[in-house]
Amino acid sequence: MSEPTPAQTGQPGETAVVDPSGARLHPLTPFVRGWGYFVVAAVALVNNEGLRQNLTFAGIGLAAVLVGGILLGALSWWFTKWQLTGDAIRVDSGFLFRRTRIIRFDRIQAIDVAQPFVARLFGMAELRMDVAGGGKSDGKLSYFTYDEAQRLRTTLLIRAKGEKAAEQQEQVQQAEAEAPPLLTVPTNRLLGATLLSSTVVGSVGALIWLIAGTMVLDFHVGLFAALPLLFGVVRPIWKQVVGNHGFTLSESSHGLRTKRGLFDVQRQTIPPGRVQGLLITEPLIWRLLGWSRVELDIAGVAGQKEDGEDDHEGAQLLPVGERSEVAYVLGRVLPGFDLARIQLHRAPERAKWLRPISWRFLTYGVDDQVMITTRGWVSRRTSIVLHHKTQSVRLEQGPIQRRLGLANVHVDTPLGPTDAIALHRDQYEAAALVQAQADRAREARRTVSASVAVQTQPNAPRPDGASSSAASPADDSSDR
Repeated sequence: MSEPTPAQTGQPGETAVVDPSGARLHPLTPFVRGWGYFVVAAVALVNNEGLRQNLTFAGIGLAAVLVGGILLGALSWWFTKWQLTGDAIRVDSGFLFRRTRIIRFDRIQAIDVAQPFVARLFGMAELRMDVAGGGKSDGKLSYFTYDEAQRLRTTLLIRAKGEKAAEQQEQVQQAEAEAPPLLTVPTNRLLGATLLSSTVVGSVGALIWLIAGTMVLDFHVGLFAALPLLFGVVRPIWKQVVGNHGFTLSESSHGLRTKRGLFDVQRQTIPPGRVQGLLITEPLIWRLLGWSRVELDIAGVAGQKEDGEDDHEGAQLLPVGERSEVAYVLGRVLPGFDLARIQLHRAPERAKWLRPISWRFLTYGVDDQVMITTRGWVSRRTSIVLHHKTQSVRLEQGPIQRRLGLANVHVDTPLGPTDAIALHRDQYEAAALVQAQADRAREARRTVSASVAVQTQPNAPRPDGASSSAASPADDSSDR
């Protein structure tokens, strides 16, 4: 990459000069991005007996894959340029279909310098900008040398927040690097929690049955039946144990800050003013051990599905923690909040006609700060919604519910993992709850000093009950 212009260095006192042609990324970017394709080709070569017998042909094919990948990557790199304008950073990419991203400085909430595993081997890094109203990939710019990434980050901070604010943030980050973490999740707990999760336990049980059926009962179903089950074991272990390895929670002047990852080290800042809601998940076996997972809805980034992630996945505040740790982190995100003090109201007994077992776990509760709902027997979900982040409140009632005098109350929040639904309440209680929550939200927005508004989207209507005339939600068994 060429030497940065004064506009790129962001040094105080220098005149901003915009390069009209833009600057390219690091020349090794195509390799860092596309090394996986070469690995896949090599694995296919090793597993193919015919190719192993003809090494000359296999070598030519492997070389063709490597050269083709380099050429395609080089084309993509050549047509990708970035430049700083007066009020935004512009990124042009694509040689067949041109794409232009314009990221305004006033929409940048936070900037991190990340080093995925392969990039770290070459001393490279990428910028991850937390852009209000954008997806996770919209704010990525990769790759630079590590020093270039740091300089560009400083420039963007100065443009977005002002020189004084950028200097303060740099000083804070240096202090944070020396400060001890507030909380660390042990690796053995991560591994134990993953092995005891519903997905892994179910997959292992099915694998045992498959092996027993094949060896004892002479029931052959083939290797392909075992591959999805094996994937159901390996993927959660890789995602949770490797992805959350060394998970630490620390304090910063801009909110809590998390750091995790064995190969791809990820850092994320959680500003309190942008937290829309929280979700506490407790699988059945975890509850016996007193473990929980805590996720957050963060305005502008939560709820995006990208890079193979799950739908509506939010920021992890705690991948697995004990009850005392959960109470501690909840108190740090919501000062003064104590989940144990909130009185929960259970669904009426006639709800057992719709949920014979789990009706006992259908509760809701409110205080002056939040509304919470719980549901689920196999995996209990506790949704916490801040009153001033409530976007709308609605009542839904299916035909069977009307016969039983029951109704659901949905508290709509920005797109994310939090899904606050007070299921199967008495219909008169539900109507009163809708009005009361709307009043609480209206009053909270007048009294709470909220952060700068961002572009968000409410949760999409559920396909099993988008309106009061839809089929009864009793058919939904997703929260058993």
